Amino acid sequence: MTSSPAESFEALDMPMQPPRALLHRTEPFVRSLLRGHNLNADELTTASVEAGSELYGLVCAHVAKQTDASFTLEIANDQDDEGDGGRSRRVAAVKLGLGLFPFKHAGADMFALHSTVGEPQGTDCGVGLMHELVLLTPGKGNVARIKGLCDELLAAADKTDVNFFTVYRWNVEHGHWRRDARVPARPLQSVVLPEATRAKVVDDVMDFVSEETAGWYREHGIPYKRAYLLWGAPGSGKTSLVQALAGRLRRNVCYLSPTHPKMTDDNLKNAVQRCPANSILVLEDVDALFGAKREKKVDQSPLTFSGLLNAIDGVGSATGQIFILTTNHREQLDPALIRNGRVDLHVGFGAATAEQMRQLFAQFYPEANPEAADGLAARFEARLVAALGAQEVSMAALQHYFILMRKRPAEEAADGVQAILEEMAERKMKEGAAAKQAEAKEEATKKMADGVEEGGAGCGQAAPEPAKAEMKPAAAEAVHVHVHLGK
Repeated sequence: MTSSPAESFEALDMPMQPPRALLHRTEPFVRSLLRGHNLNADELTTASVEAGSELYGLVCAHVAKQTDASFTLEIANDQDDEGDGGRSRRVAAVKLGLGLFPFKHAGADMFALHSTVGEPQGTDCGVGLMHELVLLTPGKGNVARIKGLCDELLAAADKTDVNFFTVYRWNVEHGHWRRDARVPARPLQSVVLPEATRAKVVDDVMDFVSEETAGWYREHGIPYKRAYLLWGAPGSGKTSLVQALAGRLRRNVCYLSPTHPKMTDDNLKNAVQRCPANSILVLEDVDALFGAKREKKVDQSPLTFSGLLNAIDGVGSATGQIFILTTNHREQLDPALIRNGRVDLHVGFGAATAEQMRQLFAQFYPEANPEAADGLAARFEARLVAALGAQEVSMAALQHYFILMRKRPAEEAADGVQAILEEMAERKMKEGAAAKQAEAKEEATKKMADGVEEGGAGCGQAAPEPAKAEMKPAAAEAVHVHVHLGK
């Protein structure tokens, strides 16, 4: 006898499992993890460190240097500052493993409890475990001891020297500044700018960081911060100037890209407020956010124009923060964004001047005397100016030329300026071809959409396929059939 569908379902039905209780805790760690360490959980001061935060990484790295057991290994890039020409290579990075690690700080006993919490969870990179880091020290009320450790680690992370500075980038997902690279400091003389522009910026910055200026700001109740707008064509030296200022002032550089699709008003505000001490905060390509009428250029971005203004107004408060905005199109910015009080000094970067042509040649060929009228640097400048005529050339194009000529003698580089114009013409032709191709693709997409809208509605006509419309002459001739469906 065949059972009914209901009976089959009943027979296969599994017993209901009781619902699992939600995980909750009232203590920062499981007490059983302290066994074997002669620690009384009731006589400890504890502090949890958020996993994935900047402080989490600093504490784990510090503890890993003081332990001799339990590590994890990851792949990282290591740059050899002295040997091997400063090239980077992949190495195995030693990270802190799981366990309870005793260590000392300022002569006091401390412990780091590094463990996992809960069951494996799905992440963008596969299955992962949530990590937890808890700092412990014997005795009640000793949170100042833990805070002192963290303050020292942060101060060491923000420290700079005359040869290197650290580049930070804002991690939008986790809401903290992430160390991106350690960059060699470059002298200001290595940035080829018109002398008037270099002097204007350097004099202004050095005056701002002086003790006298800091006292004047405090005396008059004005937030002690300085904002600069670096505007001009790509490849004209804006980034190079930022790096040179970082080396001169011995400050780290924090790059903030507000076009990230998850950058909210609060996220941007947090990035500004948590900027590492003794740094230069750079807001990149600010023209990519909003137009001159405050219209959004990034549709999916939740950031608002008022949120951007509020973040800029909150930069540094009275801490001596240097804030730099970069843009390729100053004319596309809303005047409210760069008014007095928000931006103190505008610095323009244009095409290479005759002065910069001579300076750049002298940098790549130091044996050439840039001051002598008959020197190779002056000869290069004169020949290039004459060859260009009414055209302009970017500093990036000149640097590219000198890279290509790096194995050639100075005399050949001074006389080979025609190669610069040829490369410019070739690049312009390629850009024009790419623009035409993009325009044709956009037009084809529009025609296809129009065809679907006109032919696909009402009488049941099929829209012509673009691939068939572009068949080669040797192919069979296409037959276009209209099918009208009867009622």
